[in-house]
Amino acid sequence: MSMQNPIGCKDDIQKALLEVESLSKHYVVKKNLFSPKTVIRAVDHISFDIYEGEALGLIGESGSGKTTTGELILRLISADAGRVLFQGEDILQMGEDTIRKKRKDIQIIFQQAQETLDPKATIAELIAVPLRIHRIVPASEIESEVDRLLNMVGLTGKDKHKFTYQLSGGQRQRIGIARAIASRPKLVVCDEPVSALDVSVQGQILNLLIDLKKELSLTYLFISHDLKVVQHICDHIAVMYKGKILEMGEKNQIMANPTHDYTKQLITSMI
Repeated sequence: MSMQNPIGCKDDIQKALLEVESLSKHYVVKKNLFSPKTVIRAVDHISFDIYEGEALGLIGESGSGKTTTGELILRLISADAGRVLFQGEDILQMGEDTIRKKRKDIQIIFQQAQETLDPKATIAELIAVPLRIHRIVPASEIESEVDRLLNMVGLTGKDKHKFTYQLSGGQRQRIGIARAIASRPKLVVCDEPVSALDVSVQGQILNLLIDLKKELSLTYLFISHDLKVVQHICDHIAVMYKGKILEMGEKNQIMANPTHDYTKQLITSMI
């Protein structure tokens, strides 16, 4: 078990679904040809565990390293050091064929759904893609599975023939969520999934994610800069700043008794 465990000694009775151990990602940059090299420690030896059926909120300001952490876990970028154990297997050591298969179990909901959706494809075609790639259902059942997924995210069969430009921002995010859950994953990385939406829509999407977590027994790594959002959906909170996790614990404990000054500032800014 990692030293920074948000759930205390729970691993005595249950193995963590995801174990992140001393994960690091550094970038070497130069402002110009003659300037010295500078090392940016985007993610600096962080560790945390997430248990099945729970949601860990990774909170921090822009540049804190929280999104980079999600990308490292998903193997969208390479790590410099550390381990990412998913069901006991190190994702960072997997070959390309193995990691492609593993993505069935680890999905992501992006901040800007529109940027990840092909504007030339209908909604039905977009949702069918992960069903086909991961062979979730027989070809003859894809249409009915698309309808089922649309219903789960609060849309209807009438929407499946539309294109993304015909949908609102909230509806597009629902499509992104439908695609993420289509492969029946165990872990979903939610990367600022409501920050680009109107406040009135944010609550609807958050409640949808809460309902899906219960209905599908999902586990979330929820990345956000908004502590109110994290407080609403997460069981545990990890506070990240300049590549490091400053403190981590059960949600109510962190909110009531923060130990780090930065966490105290985040909580004060909510009031």
